Amino acid sequence: MDLTLKLQPRLSPEPGRPFVNREHELQLIQDKLDIGLHGSPMRLGVVCFWGAFGMGKSWLLRELERRCKYPAPQPQGSHPTIAARLDLNQAILPALWTSGQFDRVQLIQELWKQLAAQVAGAVVPNLERASPDVWAEEFVRQVTVWSTQSATPVILLDTVDDLATQDEKTFFWLEEHLVERLALTDRVLFVFASRGELQRWKRFQVRRRIDSHRLTAFDTGAAGQQVKASLDVSQVLYRHACGHPLVTDYLGTTLESQQASLQAMDSVEQILKPPLVQPVLREVITEILRSVPKLPAKLARYACVLRWVSVEPLRFLAEELKLVEAGRGDAYYLDQIIGILQSHHLLYWNSDKNSYEFDPVLRHLLTHFLELDDPDEFCRANQAAFEFHRAHLENSPQYLGRYLPELAYHRAILARVSPEAPLPTWSAWWSQFRAEKSPAHPEPWAELAKALQQDKELQDVFAADYGALYSEAQKRAANIAAQTKEG
Repeated sequence: MDLTLKLQPRLSPEPGRPFVNREHELQLIQDKLDIGLHGSPMRLGVVCFWGAFGMGKSWLLRELERRCKYPAPQPQGSHPTIAARLDLNQAILPALWTSGQFDRVQLIQELWKQLAAQVAGAVVPNLERASPDVWAEEFVRQVTVWSTQSATPVILLDTVDDLATQDEKTFFWLEEHLVERLALTDRVLFVFASRGELQRWKRFQVRRRIDSHRLTAFDTGAAGQQVKASLDVSQVLYRHACGHPLVTDYLGTTLESQQASLQAMDSVEQILKPPLVQPVLREVITEILRSVPKLPAKLARYACVLRWVSVEPLRFLAEELKLVEAGRGDAYYLDQIIGILQSHHLLYWNSDKNSYEFDPVLRHLLTHFLELDDPDEFCRANQAAFEFHRAHLENSPQYLGRYLPELAYHRAILARVSPEAPLPTWSAWWSQFRAEKSPAHPEPWAELAKALQQDKELQDVFAADYGALYSEAQKRAANIAAQTKEG
């Protein structure tokens, strides 16, 4: 079966957009290829790019394919790259899937056909009804010959996590029969893309060659370059897209359809109102949550206001908003909520903070959409988070560095979106806390100063009081330490 015409990946961003802000990733690949192009062994030849939906993984692989594909015939004496790319997503390439099972033979045939088209005189053999193992063995043999005699093969596989979750046996078969055997040569470069970090490799020789990189959101400048917007317009787009490449592209396309100049901030601000932004965010968020079970998906839309997640704040928020019946135990939240959100690459474990956290760009998109779509529920979610952190800080004031930044964050958000909220003013609450609960040891204050120093997000939203709070934490840590030493 000829699959070539069906190999168009999800276009993110759309054609016509410049390729931006992935210079680091491109250079990473080029550095490896520079070694291979000289006929030397490549180090860490299994590269895995991962990140949330719409972060431009397919875009990156398509650009790498464009750069690495080499038209036959090759110049004599050269060692060029040849490339093959496949997207393993069922919706993108359904011909490779039958009743939930991946067609291993067609996978090998298609990769072989793409690579052979770039090597003079090369053809795909007719192995008739040979088993997948035989096809893989012959493919590995041929690619090994090419890699030592004439070319540096680059094999790009997109949406590999679909294969890992939907047909695990074929994922491990691919690892054993294709990836490990070619990776051992150190002359073939694999580039994989997935929503979550690929950590399920079993083969030692594969694991020791993994080079894993997370794709992060665009900064303001890169977001503007992506849609050819002025710096002022870039800042407006960033306010709504949070640096998410696909949302930025959708908003840019929508503005163009409204005949708005992407060089004129005034016209963009007049058009880029909630009625235009909400459908774009809704479409992307619906896709992000498409495969997540109903309750965890619903809870994620509200729990996104939490900057770190564990059972206690999640349960408090869920019960306050009446999303989950009261009295559910830790195991329920760990298995039925946190575990599911983690398996769908929405939550990640942060060992430094000893808690889970949402993927940063997804958290910003979800919170922004919730604020636009249902401002009252957005306030209720932030108020619940505020009350949780206030209660825990007052009960455990020694954990200043853990709870106070979150309390300050949610208070700042509520002050912005709901100034009339029945909460104490920051200065009044802070004065009372210091009078009644202030830690008498230097460590909590030093931990608070460190947490504040590292918290760029809080610095932005809590700008009016951040400097004074940080300065006080530093001084109290130093003064208490000095008094303790003198005593």
